[in-house]
Amino acid sequence: MKARGSAWARCDRWYRRPTKEPVCWAADIKQPCVARGWAVLFYSPPSASFPPPPLHPHRLQHPHPLLPIRPLALAPIQEMAHPRPFAMATAEPADVPFGNLESNGEHTKPSDLSHHFNRVTRERTASMIKGLYKYFQVPGMMNLAGGLPCPGYFPYDTLESAVSTSGRFPPNIVEQLSKPVPVLTTPPPLPPKKPSYLFSFFKSSPASPAAIPKPSKASGTPGTSSSHLIVPKFKPGGPLGASIDVATTLQYGTASGFAPLVEFVKDFSINHLHGGRIPYEDPGILLTCGSTDGLGKVMQMIAERGDSMLVEEHTYPNAVQTADPYGVRMAPVKMDAGGMLSEGKGGLRDVLENWNHRKFGRRPRFLYTVTIGQNPTGTTLSHQRRKEIYCLCERYDVIIIEDEPYWYLQFTESSHPKGAQTLPTNSAKKRYPFLEALTPSFVTIDTSGRVIRLDTFSKTIAPGCRLGWITAQPAFIERLTRITESSTQCPSGFGQAMVVQLLRNIWGMDGWVSWLEGLRAAYEVRMRRMCRVLDAYKESTVVLESKDEDSVIVDKVGMYSFDEPMGGMFVWVHIHITSHPAYSAYLARGHTKRAMMTQLWKYGAEQHICLPCPGWIFGSNKGIQEDSSAEFFRLCFAALEAEKIEEATKRFGKGIREFWGFSVDEIENCCSSDTVLEDQEKEAVWGLGYGGFGC
Repeated sequence: MKARGSAWARCDRWYRRPTKEPVCWAADIKQPCVARGWAVLFYSPPSASFPPPPLHPHRLQHPHPLLPIRPLALAPIQEMAHPRPFAMATAEPADVPFGNLESNGEHTKPSDLSHHFNRVTRERTASMIKGLYKYFQVPGMMNLAGGLPCPGYFPYDTLESAVSTSGRFPPNIVEQLSKPVPVLTTPPPLPPKKPSYLFSFFKSSPASPAAIPKPSKASGTPGTSSSHLIVPKFKPGGPLGASIDVATTLQYGTASGFAPLVEFVKDFSINHLHGGRIPYEDPGILLTCGSTDGLGKVMQMIAERGDSMLVEEHTYPNAVQTADPYGVRMAPVKMDAGGMLSEGKGGLRDVLENWNHRKFGRRPRFLYTVTIGQNPTGTTLSHQRRKEIYCLCERYDVIIIEDEPYWYLQFTESSHPKGAQTLPTNSAKKRYPFLEALTPSFVTIDTSGRVIRLDTFSKTIAPGCRLGWITAQPAFIERLTRITESSTQCPSGFGQAMVVQLLRNIWGMDGWVSWLEGLRAAYEVRMRRMCRVLDAYKESTVVLESKDEDSVIVDKVGMYSFDEPMGGMFVWVHIHITSHPAYSAYLARGHTKRAMMTQLWKYGAEQHICLPCPGWIFGSNKGIQEDSSAEFFRLCFAALEAEKIEEATKRFGKGIREFWGFSVDEIENCCSSDTVLEDQEKEAVWGLGYGGFGC
């Protein structure tokens, strides 16, 4: 049987290339369509006997009289010093049956996926200086080896703060959704065009203190109950290297992070969030400076120029920008209301099975996804679809990078436990109903250890603390630790000290989980308020025909549509721009769909002082940015004060309604015309975060 896209080749001669570890084997190829002198390279550990044994069924790893070799996977023998020899050739993957991926309680060793490490990662060694740190903790050790400054000279004697109690959010917060939404039943008269408040803001002097909005204590805003947090300068009697005090947390530390915080995060993540269901042995945790830092380190570990990364067709732009400098292209996968598609046209299977090697190079080796409250669409990937995607990634040897900043913000029916008791209870087995009802992560079905999960405190505590963590198999954590040793070294001691004192000594595990459930309820109230107003304004009345002065024929036209998000902080609004009465005439004048959407965006910002985020920003490539993504706006219901959400959403709806009545001339002239100034000011607006960009 002949594999699709492959040619049968005969390997007659084998060569061992002298090199540092790992050792590479090469085979001379004889085949009608390939000239002699070309070779395919195979990976083998240095201790392996000839011929090299197979390391993974998805790659050509051992010699065989007949091997399906991709013609594009051939390299001249004189060029055998390729930095990634084992990526030069791939065989058609064997079908991986869709079996039971649930853990049966028995933990197995994760698969060896080190063939995904790039050359730089393979050559990293442990920090010799950091290797001395274990000796610093020996009681009575006179440390003359480490270049540590004297903690007595640190200018901070204590770190103190008033912090919220874990029960700050009222338990009946969701009941605040009964307030009716007033809606205009007819289109309002077009307001006179006035100078742009938004763009003139950037040409004026800084706003006075009176212009800066002050926190409000209106309903929906968390209360004022608080506790006092203090981190002392020294804590006598504490464990060496693990005392929660200024002298320890602000001193140099290990790349893995401050031990008490690592311990708390690992307990929470492994035993509670994932419920002990990670199938392989000894899953590891590494603290990061947030998810973006974690993703950057993952790219350092596996990315190589010429790679492609699988992403949702609408995706988080920072992920694209993080991968792009490594020479990584985006490989978009279609989405629906349930997130990334596993099957169907443009789905994951279709993309992988029909990958064009001649056009795009080697098949993608890693996938980036936000599965809960996906940014920007708000979709949540079901457990069933996760299993389908995971099986495809197993078959094609794809690493899954699961970025979950919104994992606790799940608004699906299944994520809300039935019955009156929904707040977490701590039983003898430490089982929390809130956590158990959430959609499980990819790591709970990760039988081979190919999932790298990114978590962050940015959405649960504060973005400025710059703290997060990676959950992955030990081999990945070890390599990521080596990367950390020579880059960030560890997260800020200030952030680690304040966060661990809050989580471990003020709230505890029960309080932390209670806080998460309260946050979910508070954001859900905001989301439902925004969606009610959006639903009320989505249609506009248009005049179809005027028979006489007293008789007209009118109709209601849907200007936009949206799905209520299943999680996250965003509503993804589809503007039906192609059904605008002036759309065809606007394009006939040489404009584009994206240009018309930009005019709508500017009109709302200038005339209604309401700024959504343009959808084209989230297109995973230029084609999608100009087409499907350009038809959307992303609305963030998290950034504004709770009582302003309805007003902001009304402004959004009114702006679209007015724009829908514009002629082509009015569309062209409704906004600022200074293109250079516009681009500068637009960047400044986005830089201030008014669009609700998440990190």
